[in-house]
Amino acid sequence: MTNVGGDSQLATVGGRVLKIVMIVVLVAWLLVEVYPVVFLFFTSLKTDAEILKEPFSIPRRPNLVNYFYVWFGGRAGQPFVIFVRNSFMVTSGTLLLLLAVASLAGYALARGHFPGSAVVQEAFLLSLAVPAHVLLIPVFFLMQAFGLSNNLSGMILMYTTMGLPFTVLLTRAYFLSFPVELEEAALIDGCSRLGTFWRVVVPVSRNAMMSMAIVNVSWVWSELFFALVLLNRMEARTLPLAVLAYQPQMMTGDVILGPQFAVMAITVMPLVVFYFLFQRQITKGMTMGAFR
Repeated sequence: MTNVGGDSQLATVGGRVLKIVMIVVLVAWLLVEVYPVVFLFFTSLKTDAEILKEPFSIPRRPNLVNYFYVWFGGRAGQPFVIFVRNSFMVTSGTLLLLLAVASLAGYALARGHFPGSAVVQEAFLLSLAVPAHVLLIPVFFLMQAFGLSNNLSGMILMYTTMGLPFTVLLTRAYFLSFPVELEEAALIDGCSRLGTFWRVVVPVSRNAMMSMAIVNVSWVWSELFFALVLLNRMEARTLPLAVLAYQPQMMTGDVILGPQFAVMAITVMPLVVFYFLFQRQITKGMTMGAFR
């Protein structure tokens, strides 16, 4: 005879042990992820002497001197609000244009059966295999030829182009799972295909659009490589370039640790708040289009 009660008890104990192990692992992972952000903000509230003497301690006398120094110009030579404004303009403009173009293209690839649609889809897929940094020289000369260097509008167009392949494929995957019956009902009522898209598909897909915006906001906000080459005017620079202004000067003893951490904290803060407010949409965006 088998000991059913004993087996059940062992299974219960094993389940509890597994649950405890999972909780410990998740807590450890949370600490690994959160500690760098906490360390960044705590250090930004210290003086240089405190940072060098007690780098890992909680600030005994928190102060905002570093933030005031950065916000009113500091070593960047411009009020920091200019860099914040430029980053907000570039990021918001890129997201609006990217979502508008990618949603139309993704919908066309998901619903349309036009000649060459498979080739277009494969072209978008193959473009993901091309490292963006190898395009720097062609993009540099192209931007100069069209007068888009040192121009926020030019950066918006460039970032939109760079983000299109991935976003188009993501929107196509979502629209493939979109209920066709809703579109057919609108078409029967006399709505055109484009009208069906704007009046039915887009309103229902607001959460998906928000997820795609969240997927793209991080790299657009923090992009440095192309901005460093294409934005030479101080008035047109974005936040990642402002952070570079506070790096130590080579061959000198110039070290300002507090302002460095403060400028990084100001740059990171909007993303932290954004991800905290839209964490549900982030989770949905990671699985968007996974099921049909």
